[in-house]
Amino acid sequence: MQIYRSEFSLDGDTPRTWMYVPVEGMEYIAVTAERVRGVKRTAMTLLLGFMMVIDGYGQHMTRFSFTRPLMGTMAKIVVYTADSLEAFRAAESAFIRMKELNQSLSDYLDESELSQLSNTHDQWVPISDDLWNVLSAAQQTARLSDGAFDVSIGPLTLLWRQAIDRNLLPDTSVLQQRRALVGYEFVQMNEADQTVRLEKKNMRLDLGGIAKGYAADQALDVLVQRGITSAVVDVGGDIALGDAPPDADGWSIQVFEGEANRMILTNCGIAVSGDTYRYLIDRGVRYSHIVDPKTGYGVTYQRHVAVIASSTMIADAWASTYSVMEWGSVVSDVQIRDTLSVYIVETEKEVQTGRFQYRN
Repeated sequence: MQIYRSEFSLDGDTPRTWMYVPVEGMEYIAVTAERVRGVKRTAMTLLLGFMMVIDGYGQHMTRFSFTRPLMGTMAKIVVYTADSLEAFRAAESAFIRMKELNQSLSDYLDESELSQLSNTHDQWVPISDDLWNVLSAAQQTARLSDGAFDVSIGPLTLLWRQAIDRNLLPDTSVLQQRRALVGYEFVQMNEADQTVRLEKKNMRLDLGGIAKGYAADQALDVLVQRGITSAVVDVGGDIALGDAPPDADGWSIQVFEGEANRMILTNCGIAVSGDTYRYLIDRGVRYSHIVDPKTGYGVTYQRHVAVIASSTMIADAWASTYSVMEWGSVVSDVQIRDTLSVYIVETEKEVQTGRFQYRN
């Protein structure tokens, strides 16, 4: 096997090596390699790669990190295993699973199952298990949030993508026309035969607020099924965490800037949402790419949300939900979600529940 290497360093830190490993039947995977002193150093940066420790059976457990562009972002996998070839194969299987999900759940791909469903109107359409699982969770979140989360928002998100690319606010009349197509109640689901019906013509589903979390969960499941339980999958900030690294209490996660925001987590999902990179400014008002389904406009407050849940899919959905809710509704709602841990920062105010209250 030929391995291509290139070294780099960060701010005078120890030089690190990118290893591009060609594996039969797959694209190059970027694998980071770094020797680390002390097995306790297990920060979840996903830039650190190669760390060797010894488990209770005398095996040399090595940390491998893989990165690949998927689902419009960078998907990253970190695993601990004694077998380097198994690490490569397991990561490839996980990447293949995420690619399959993208083919099903993407609203960017005209041939995806989701896009094909969006092209239908007033007919019951059978759908795959994956699409059913995600839509079911999405509709439940929509009901619990009174429509703050709504995957029928596709006509509006498409409009705002174009607006941000042009740096031009959407035409009001067009926005209102698109808004009339949005409403989670227009998405009907029949569990008996796993079919879905879209009530209105020209509806468009967008799973951007939940699909990456589901993909992270599914990729982690693939790794576990292959016997690698000490693993993490990060799909654009939606992170599925498995068992702790060897000789560590868990994975060190920093949700926002500052060491005070670092916490140790295992066997859960965490998602972070915000408008740091995608927005437009019109007459001094900043409109986020995150669209409120009730108003049709990109939200105008700058808010950062982190949610921990039993699955990354659920964390992703609620991080998206709390990104659009009015502040008063957010503060009330997070108090009744006992299965979630929530940390939200907006300008000079914040709210914390669950594990975030005790992270220090």
